[in-house]
Amino acid sequence: MKRVFQYPVWLGELFTGAKSFKANPLIGSERLNRYGLHAARVWSAYWISRFRMALFAPGVPKADRASFQRNGYVQKDGYLPEARFQALVKAAREYEGEIRQCWQGDTLTHRILLAPEVLSQIPEVQAVLEDPALKRLFRYCAGHARLPICHIENVHNGGRADGDKTDPQKHLHVDTFQPTMKFWLYLEDVTARNGPFVFVPGSNRPHRERLKWEYEMSLKAKAHANRYTARGSFRVSEEEAQRLGHSGIQAFEVKANTLLIANTFGVHARGHAEPGSSRLALWGMARTNPFSPLPGLGFGYFNRLQYRVFQRMRIREDERAAKRNSQASWHVIDQKRI
Repeated sequence: MKRVFQYPVWLGELFTGAKSFKANPLIGSERLNRYGLHAARVWSAYWISRFRMALFAPGVPKADRASFQRNGYVQKDGYLPEARFQALVKAAREYEGEIRQCWQGDTLTHRILLAPEVLSQIPEVQAVLEDPALKRLFRYCAGHARLPICHIENVHNGGRADGDKTDPQKHLHVDTFQPTMKFWLYLEDVTARNGPFVFVPGSNRPHRERLKWEYEMSLKAKAHANRYTARGSFRVSEEEAQRLGHSGIQAFEVKANTLLIANTFGVHARGHAEPGSSRLALWGMARTNPFSPLPGLGFGYFNRLQYRVFQRMRIREDERAAKRNSQASWHVIDQKRI
C-alpha cells in the first residue's frame, strides 16, 4: 500500500532532474523505456536547455557560444593578467577556513566552500567570481540565471593506503541525462602527472548515435552491476566514447591560469595521475530543473540562499553520520589550509 502512495511522487520526479533508475521504478521501467521514456527525457532536457541558453546569449562572445554548443566546452588560456593571477593563487593557498574532504577510491579531494561570508574574506577570489563577463558566461553555459556553487578545490591523487580501489571519477562517464555546467580555473599547471580533465568533444549533443546509446543503456541500467550507472550516471567504455563524439577523447593538459567550462552531460572523466600529485583550482557547478523553460532568478538573494541550503544539507549529513558513529562522505577536517 505504501508503494501505491509513492507513485505520484515518482511520477512527479519524471519532470525534474531525478535520474536514478534504481530509486524510481518509473525512470527504471524497462517497458516505459522501450517506449522511449528515457530518450524523450534526454532530448527534451537538451532542447529546453538550449532555449534557456539563447536567453543568456547577449554579451557572450560568439566564439565561446559556438565552442560550447559544438564541442561541449569553453577554454580560455591565460585568463587573468599575470599579477592578478599570482595574487589569486596566493590568496587561495593562504586562506584559513573550514575544509571538507571526500575519499573516492584512492583519490582524496579537499574543498573550501566559497559561501558569501567566506568570499568576502578573500577579495582576490571575489573579484574573479563577480566579474560581469564571467557571470554572463556562467549563466549562458548553465542556461540559468542562478550562479554556480563555487569552491577552492585540491585533488590529491593516490593518497590512500588501500590504493587498489579505483577512483570512480577516473572512469569515462556522463553525470546525468541533462546538460550540466562545471568549471575549473586552474591555479597550477595540469599535466599527465596530476590528472587532467578528460572530455569527448561533441558528446554533449543528443545526436542520433548518442540517443541510440541512451536508449540502449536505459533498458539495462536498473539492474546494471555498476552502481553509478544504476543511479543514472552512465559509465562509458573507450569504444563507446569514440562513437559518441566527433574527435575522440581529449585530455586537457593546460597551463595554470586556464579557465575551462564544460557540459558534463558530455562524456568525461578525471584523468589518471601519478600517486602523490595534486591539482589546485577554483571549481564550481550548476544544475537546474531541466524541464523548466524559465531562466530563473539571478538576484543576489537567491545566489546566497543556495549556499545556505547547501550548508544546511552538509550539516544534516554530518548529524546523520554521527548517529551511526561514522563520518559523512564530505566531512570537516582539522586542516585549515587547502
